[in-house]
Amino acid sequence: MVKLKFIIKDNSLVLRISEGKERYYKSVKHLLTGSPNLAKHWNADKERFSANAVSYSENNKALEEFKSTYTKLLFEHPELTARQVASYFQPIKQVGIIAPQKPTEEPTEASEFNFVEKYLEEIIVREKAKQGCNFETYSKLLSKCRKIIKGFSSLTFQSLDYKTCVRLAHTFAKYDGYKGTTKAFRNVLGKASKDHEVPFSLTQIGDFVFADYNPKKHCVDDRKPDVLTTEQLKQFLNADLKTFTPTYKDRKQVELYHDFCVFMFHSFFAPCDVIKLKYSDITRANTIRVKRKKTHQPVEVPVSPAMANIIAKYKGQTVDGYVFPIMDDKKEAAYTTADYLFKKFREKLNIWLKCVGKELGLDYNLYAYVFRHTAITVALDSGLPISYVAMAAGTSIEMIQEHYYNGDSIINQQKLQMAFMKAAM
Repeated sequence: MVKLKFIIKDNSLVLRISEGKERYYKSVKHLLTGSPNLAKHWNADKERFSANAVSYSENNKALEEFKSTYTKLLFEHPELTARQVASYFQPIKQVGIIAPQKPTEEPTEASEFNFVEKYLEEIIVREKAKQGCNFETYSKLLSKCRKIIKGFSSLTFQSLDYKTCVRLAHTFAKYDGYKGTTKAFRNVLGKASKDHEVPFSLTQIGDFVFADYNPKKHCVDDRKPDVLTTEQLKQFLNADLKTFTPTYKDRKQVELYHDFCVFMFHSFFAPCDVIKLKYSDITRANTIRVKRKKTHQPVEVPVSPAMANIIAKYKGQTVDGYVFPIMDDKKEAAYTTADYLFKKFREKLNIWLKCVGKELGLDYNLYAYVFRHTAITVALDSGLPISYVAMAAGTSIEMIQEHYYNGDSIINQQKLQMAFMKAAM
């Protein structure tokens, strides 16, 4: 997980971008006004200047805005490494880049090669002229780019930088053959950088490496997720647990399954996030602050009344600080299979949910993840900003819709609790 923190290094204030043992630093000296005394007035814990520092208000605001740029980047692209984040806003070096010329009445070949599409067409022609040519790879790439990249015909080599490559990698990752597609595209960039007719240098993309982009962490599934309807959700949330799924004799187990799913719905959590939840993850502000297991992205959600009741119900029945009485670190250590207890619980939970699905009249087999999908749908339908929902759910903004959150998080937390309370009424 990439972390951001302002620290003093070599008597200068810098933004540290870290991940594990990797450390990268961005100087912020140029942002500061009045040369404040770091030794006397810098508060390391709060990452801001005290009120005694010169121009403290102006400098604190400048630091906050600088850091927020990287924070937003991490929310949008949690798959980036610390090195990639540190390089993301690096200015392009103009070495070897030909400045765009004013258009003439008769464009030259060199000006046509400003466009990636035109140059890719030329590569195909050149490859066909070779013995043992490899034009099929580039023909497939050209066809794919025209199909999936919006505005590909107007994509210029001058516009290719680190950020553009991230967006292209994100687009390629939505489709099969990511590795082959990006390898072919990178080969095109390599050819262009060596071609004197093409205004492009590899320095433009910095140290971006397509192979470092992990599409599995940031893939977008275009299929519509399974969700419960309003009536089905109400029926489940208000179910009489004494008679619900009557084939199950162990009513305590049914109650645990039901509480687990209700908790998923109110928290946006996936099953793996709920089962590993601990009391230490609950903050004094009555929120839950954790990192999602799948993406390692930090999330913070308010504790709704329903969640609070469930937390209180199982207190004293669990071991090792877990909220739900499912995990047991000593028992887990006895199994060679990783996350054995979680996997067995999830398996039994999904078997029970199939029975629930039949009672609710679903046309698909109900499974645990449906409650996360339903929570996102309810929140969006209730008018919460799409980007706030994306952050609360611990997913990228693009996964829901390309908007940015600019509202009041406290107000939205209150709206979220109201939305979930209405769902059970």
